[in-house]
Amino acid sequence: MDGRQAVTIIGAGPAGMAAGIYLQRAGLAPLLLEKNVPGGLLRYGYWIENYPGFPGGIGGDRLASLIHDHLLSVGGKVTIASVERIDRDTERTFTIATSQGTVESDAVIMATGTRPRTIDIPGLKGLEGISAFYDLFELSRAAGGHDRILVYGGGDAAFDQAIRLREEGHEVTVQCRSEPRCLPLLRERARMRGIPLVDGLPIVNVRKDQDGTVLDMGQGDHMIVDKVLLACGREPRVEILSPTLLSQMSIVPSPSPVPGLFLAGDLVGGMERQVGIAIGSGMSAAMKAERYVDGS
Repeated sequence: MDGRQAVTIIGAGPAGMAAGIYLQRAGLAPLLLEKNVPGGLLRYGYWIENYPGFPGGIGGDRLASLIHDHLLSVGGKVTIASVERIDRDTERTFTIATSQGTVESDAVIMATGTRPRTIDIPGLKGLEGISAFYDLFELSRAAGGHDRILVYGGGDAAFDQAIRLREEGHEVTVQCRSEPRCLPLLRERARMRGIPLVDGLPIVNVRKDQDGTVLDMGQGDHMIVDKVLLACGREPRVEILSPTLLSQMSIVPSPSPVPGLFLAGDLVGGMERQVGIAIGSGMSAAMKAERYVDGS
């Protein structure tokens, strides 16, 4: 995969694929890199109801597939490769080290999204990947047909993923450290599916015994489950940037913190994690990258 590109897009979520569609139609044939499956966090969405054009709603997996199909229809493609480091060698050259080789690029669109925010609970670290998970799909692969699952978190993602797990046939409980912050609609849908809500009780210790994973709440309260999904917020995925680029980003927090480097998707959306906003930011980043490469 060694070579030089006009524009390289990192991340094939909605923002990255939207940028790819625009740039492919503009004749720039961008390199679009993705380490997993195209779709990003959109694949986790159980049911998307606020994306225009689908008044009855659409599954996140299905919408991600449609966007990917659109990209393919204009001649674009997703290259599966893990990006290890992005650096800037000269004023107009970025060097991108990947698992498939090194690429030089005039411009880079970062659409890497976010990663789960880890939490520090005694006993948790030793159970990660066994009975405690930060990723919905990793948990689903490890779960049996009817597991007792606790979703720990109170935002939209926590309730959406709880509903999805309940639809898969699991016995699901949502637990929040404080009052839930999710949309009232999601809370009501969880209630209608028989998903109990426990709020105001933080987990203070996690341990394993013969009955399952024991979650201690303090004051003698505890719960025994098979699996735990930790959904306690997310943080930007920018660790692949070199220290120099990271320092420049912190000085100039904007969608274009460094000449030739453009941010898109959840990296600029903050708490406004909506598919429409992500796609719009991807298109905006692509237009800026096009002008940058053209020198205008």
